[in-house]
Amino acid sequence: MNVTINRLDPNLPDPVESRRRAAGRLVRIAYATIVFGVLAFFVIYFGAPFVYLGGPGTVSSPRHLVSLPYTVQVSHMNLAPGTTVKAGDEIAEVVSPEQDSIVATYMRALADISGRTAELRIKARVAQESLEATRAYMRVTEEAAEHVGAMSSATVTFRMEVLREAASARKAVVSQEAEVAESAIQLASLMN
Repeated sequence: MNVTINRLDPNLPDPVESRRRAAGRLVRIAYATIVFGVLAFFVIYFGAPFVYLGGPGTVSSPRHLVSLPYTVQVSHMNLAPGTTVKAGDEIAEVVSPEQDSIVATYMRALADISGRTAELRIKARVAQESLEATRAYMRVTEEAAEHVGAMSSATVTFRMEVLREAASARKAVVSQEAEVAESAIQLASLMN
């Protein structure tokens, strides 16, 4: 059966055909949106790692000396990610166990030097103060040796004891003078 459709006016649009055309356009737009949406999802999902960085990692930049060449632990960060840093800005506080041990060793050495200095000053003062008494004892023993030498009635044993005391007194004077001089030299070397 052949049916011919005659239109009343060729300039007047057919309502059924208009609905079909509008519905087809809407279906094509929905289909294109779904297809392009799926393509965009795959491009973003698989292509984003090539364009955008995300996740844990290390950001590198030109090296700048931040601390001494000691092992350090960061105790406090003063900046947030993305903050602009200028020269002289404090970035973080760090603690160095190695540097702390070096400072402790240095402080122990200073305490040892100060103890040694005090010990040498005391030694020099004792030697200086007792030097005059030792010299007086040496003069007395030398005078006694001269008197005993002039006496003819003194025994040899007595003369030997007096001479031994005189020699011992000379030795004590020399020892005291050497101790004073050496203490002064050691104090001078500790002060430098």
